Amino acid sequence: MIEIFSIYSQLLVFLIIFQFPFNSKILNTFQNIKFNYFEIISFNIIFHFIFYLLISFFLVDLKIYFIFELSLGLVFLIYNLKNITSKKIFKEYFFIIIFFVILNIILFTHIAANLRLEWDGLDHWIYKSQIYFQGGTFGDIKNVGFSYYPQLGSFIWGYFWKNSILEIEYFGRLIFPFVFLVGIFLSTSIYEGKNQFLKRLLISILLITLCIDHYLFGGYQDYLLFFLLLIFSKVFYQFRKSQSKFLFIVLILTMILILWTKQEGFFYNIILTIVFIFFSNSSRNNKFIFISLIALSLLSQVILKNYFIGSFNFNEDIIHNELLRYLNIYELLSTFFLITKHILISMIRYPIWIMIIIVMIYTFFQNKKDLLNYSLFYFFVFMAFVYAIYFQTRMDIEYLLPITVDRILLQGSGFLLYPTVIHLEKIITSSK
Repeated sequence: MIEIFSIYSQLLVFLIIFQFPFNSKILNTFQNIKFNYFEIISFNIIFHFIFYLLISFFLVDLKIYFIFELSLGLVFLIYNLKNITSKKIFKEYFFIIIFFVILNIILFTHIAANLRLEWDGLDHWIYKSQIYFQGGTFGDIKNVGFSYYPQLGSFIWGYFWKNSILEIEYFGRLIFPFVFLVGIFLSTSIYEGKNQFLKRLLISILLITLCIDHYLFGGYQDYLLFFLLLIFSKVFYQFRKSQSKFLFIVLILTMILILWTKQEGFFYNIILTIVFIFFSNSSRNNKFIFISLIALSLLSQVILKNYFIGSFNFNEDIIHNELLRYLNIYELLSTFFLITKHILISMIRYPIWIMIIIVMIYTFFQNKKDLLNYSLFYFFVFMAFVYAIYFQTRMDIEYLLPITVDRILLQGSGFLLYPTVIHLEKIITSSK
């Protein structure tokens, strides 16, 4: 009974902590943009995750920091209570928030009933989490396997593990289904208003069904990366219209978090920087600042890993002699078709990709002007990135593809989810 109470109190902890530092009143004082409930929670998550990343490098008492964080959250919650319970906001968000809470309870219960850590979670991510749970720092990561893997997800796991009521391991992992659901509800936030609840509920259930894989809640970091790419996509869409300085900062911070989540984050930073340069509608100065800050962020990761861990590595060397084998046309084509086959299989496993492609094709042929050109560009660059991973590796790709490509596709779908929802809404509206 105590454990059941503790599981659901963890959800309450998340909801309290992510009440600050932003709320609608604060944001409206310096932004001429109306932000909805899940946008504000997402901004707060980004803010807190940046601080989690920072303190992961230092010896900080995680319990003291947690008490400080929870106390501020409660103060902001009490301060916001009048605004939250106002008649307009109450009617607009009450049922959708209840639905969000119910879905969290369902996923939390499923994780509690299926405690198994899956392969990558057990093989290396948990060891980094244990370091932080036991009061260690980033420098201690050099003593565990795969030390060159980024530590953000493991720190967050260890942090909430340490600060759960019973200090049980899986309590720390509950943050991953929470941010996954925040991302889903963020993507469906375009369905707002009196008569939109049912539509939003059905679209949310559809997206969850097409994206969900309970296996990944067994210690994998892919839903965290999925969430961050979705945040970037949503904020980028808003930034293109508003050129808001606040949203510009959110984009930069999200890129930093992507970088420190998984190895792929390094390359996502490059892809998203290219997207920003070509499609942000921003000034040259803004583009220069963006490129400079991302370059500085990438350089900082190289320096920090070399200083604390002793090296900056990926799983394999990017350039090596075995790439010359693709001068053989048979080798090139057979590898291409093998990768293509497993990409198609993975799209069936995660049907969100089927929806993305169908909606994109339909929109393209119905009205090219409605198609968000940056999403189409991202799609092709991302697919090129996926092919490059498996052309580059020296491992046996017949072994590697079935166990990795599906997760890479799930991560990358995060960026395309919000444009897909926008196109879907246009399709639904035009068909009436």
